[in-house]
Amino acid sequence: EISKKNFVFNFDQYSNVKKLTKSIEIVYGLRNFIGNANKFCKKSIYINLKSDSEFTEIIIEDDGDGYPRDVLSKIGEPYLKSNNPIEKSKIGLGLGLFIGKTLLEKNFATVNCRNSKTRNGAEVIIKWNNKDLSKI
Repeated sequence: EISKKNFVFNFDQYSNVKKLTKSIEIVYGLRNFIGNANKFCKKSIYINLKSDSEFTEIIIEDDGDGYPRDVLSKIGEPYLKSNNPIEKSKIGLGLGLFIGKTLLEKNFATVNCRNSKTRNGAEVIIKWNNKDLSKI
């Protein structure tokens, strides 16, 4: 059993999915962010893929407590630690975020981590210009 959590997928158009899955670095980077969403959510993870003629975007959201305010501006740096008391099982060093962000950015993505405006949890927006995806 992988997870008891609820994964909600929404694909507006999926013309660039093949390009994304060709790169093991992109798959690994996405897996780090999805794994964090699974770890920190209460019940659900939402994954939305949007693609048009210019851009391809993946948004990963969860319904957890979101990023602690004291680490929000430092996301993507290794060895992060919040001052907020969190369950011991959910504490990490931020290495998954650092590795995921580094791998995706190395493959032409922009990665924006923030707290969701529509849900309570964290949100990661990963976006590519399709011209860059064609280089992968």
